[in-house]
Amino acid sequence: MSDNQSELVEESKEEVMGAFPDENRPESEEETTNVMNSNQTAGEQSDQATEIEKTTPTYEWKDITKEFFVAIKDLSLGELMHHELFGLFEAMSAIEMMDPKMDAGMCCKKEKPLRFHTAVSNGELKLDNLEYRELIGVFDSIYACLVSWLEGHSLAQTLFTCLYMHFPHAIEEKSLKAFCCSIYKLTDYIRKFITHASVFEEEDFQPSTFAYTLYPDVSDTKACSMLKEAEDELSRKAKSSPESAEIIQFVVCRLKFARILLQIFVTLWRMKTTPLTETEMNDVVRQLNNLLDIIPVMRKSIDRGTQPEANSDAPNPMGFSPMVNQRLLPPTFPRYTKIKDRDESVSFLEELIQRLKLACKVTSCTHFYTALNFFMDFSKKSGQCLLSRSMLRFIYLNLFSVNSFTDYLKESAKIFIAPPVLMSRNALSSNPQARECVESFFNYTPNMHTMYVFLQICGYNRARQRDKLARLLEEFAKLQHEAQRLDTYLYMQDSKSESTSQYLACFGTWVLYQCLRAMELYLLSGLELELYSVHEYLYIFWYLYEFLFGWIVSSLTRAESFLLDQDCIVDQGKQATGAKSRKSKSKKKKAKPYFREILYNQALQNVCGGFYKGLTGFVKDGRIQQPAAIFDNEKIRFDHRFAPFACLKTPPMVPYFEFRLMRSHLLKLSSAELYLAAAKHFHQGRTILESIPNPDAEMLDILRVTKVNFVVMNLLANGHKKDSKVQPEFDFSYHRYFPVIKQQ
Repeated sequence: MSDNQSELVEESKEEVMGAFPDENRPESEEETTNVMNSNQTAGEQSDQATEIEKTTPTYEWKDITKEFFVAIKDLSLGELMHHELFGLFEAMSAIEMMDPKMDAGMCCKKEKPLRFHTAVSNGELKLDNLEYRELIGVFDSIYACLVSWLEGHSLAQTLFTCLYMHFPHAIEEKSLKAFCCSIYKLTDYIRKFITHASVFEEEDFQPSTFAYTLYPDVSDTKACSMLKEAEDELSRKAKSSPESAEIIQFVVCRLKFARILLQIFVTLWRMKTTPLTETEMNDVVRQLNNLLDIIPVMRKSIDRGTQPEANSDAPNPMGFSPMVNQRLLPPTFPRYTKIKDRDESVSFLEELIQRLKLACKVTSCTHFYTALNFFMDFSKKSGQCLLSRSMLRFIYLNLFSVNSFTDYLKESAKIFIAPPVLMSRNALSSNPQARECVESFFNYTPNMHTMYVFLQICGYNRARQRDKLARLLEEFAKLQHEAQRLDTYLYMQDSKSESTSQYLACFGTWVLYQCLRAMELYLLSGLELELYSVHEYLYIFWYLYEFLFGWIVSSLTRAESFLLDQDCIVDQGKQATGAKSRKSKSKKKKAKPYFREILYNQALQNVCGGFYKGLTGFVKDGRIQQPAAIFDNEKIRFDHRFAPFACLKTPPMVPYFEFRLMRSHLLKLSSAELYLAAAKHFHQGRTILESIPNPDAEMLDILRVTKVNFVVMNLLANGHKKDSKVQPEFDFSYHRYFPVIKQQ
């Protein structure tokens, strides 16, 4: 039998092995042959042999070098011959196929991939009596592969390069078998969480399992009990052999980490059908804290396991074959996968657990306004961790069914601005036509979908968020139109009633505020992603300062004023009916609900004003490099940056000519005056931030930026580096949106 035929027969045996349930898989090559023979008739075996002969390639090579050069002698250098049956598509395919630089199937043919049964028969893969240091090395390598998969690589090039993961039920070592089965279950749950949340793109995650079965025959309870039994057995060995007790505990802690993590995922997945109680969520947080206690032990014992060999792609000397799944990969440009370092993998797992703890706090968000803030803050902290972002969305959105989400939005609008039609003691709420109109507004699928998608977008990575926000603004334009129609109808109904309140555009204000938040995030994310050139900062900060933050402050002030007016009307009604008690006469003035939020946005407005006027001073002094006039059209750039706002009627997009007019008016001032005005803005922003009680980390970072920029602007106003034409440096290391200005 030729080498090709032998390879095909070997692969057919591997396929037969993979087709069996895990408990019944034959473990030796002889048993595999018997199984194949017992499942086939003599005729079927003959057909298979014939099929192998048919599929065996036969080569008849012919040297066409002379004919080739004769055919191309009339072609000039760089000239191509085109034929209707051989176009550009065929030419590109011909270039890619069988090319080691482009075809993944042609890579690394010098070394034959090591397979499970071959490695076992050659003694390169131990199934039993593994040393403790070997177990630690394999466990740490599998964790590293799992982390590498979570960072966007494929399962075929990460986790399934571990040969133990191919046939875990063939492993005789109890702890290793239990660990591999639990990793299968963890992988399955991670896929389910991420695909259910659906906040990933192809650069974030590859969900394909490449036809590997994630062992559905092993139940969650069985996987956890296997790990627990292995832990107990190792603990007994540690007591009987004190000299090996320490390294055994290092093995146990890795098994325990997998078991607790699997139990957490099993518990959280139940939310898909049954909401978890507060006690159950507290138990999840307690288990996450237990995982954090295990991390230091894992970190300090990494060097106690077997270490990867130098200049090798395998993360561990035994049990891994990086090229074993090469044939499963599509024939595209070969992607090199570097398995994450073990120290970095443990750090990733520690940060993941911290993020999952934070995600569990989302259950305390009582309405859409606080939930949206939580999602935005979490997105800034989670970075590129897809699993934690998916888990946040899974936990939060499974608190509500599709029907209850509409009730949740109504409650959010009620808390934000208290529309009279949603207040039980208001006359408008007893109007059946008005209530039916409100129900139609919230039950209208596109309206609900817009708010639903806004939360979902906050779960994507930062780059994809910006792209999706631009399309979401089109949906907000439609939602604003619906809210305006509803407010108009309710205003007419309120005018007919004898209500003492004056109806405001409540639903329009509620929708407008959410829309303004999306616009703010869209513009600021461009600074974080470094999409703007320095000469574009001028109109970006101008738009934020002159319009956007002003609109946000105005909408919050409007909602706050209406809420306080409603409270006064309720109090007056109580007085009129004599329901007010004597103690309420000394009632203190009610706190303003959006006082903190208004102050924060006013501070951001002043910070943007400082950048706008400071940049204008730099332009005045010629310190900002401008693109060549022949290649530049500022109006086109301006329209491109703010194009997503064009679909909105409220607030309307500010045209370019208005920016140009305001800039020309500002440029009439001297550069010293502009720097001084910028310093005043930074000082005002600093003063407002310092007046906010209990500032969070975000506010403190912005406060540092304002302090430094205030000093820089004052120095420039007093003539520092007056004759310099060097462009200032904008350092975003202090804050992702607002840089520190450095003038060399």
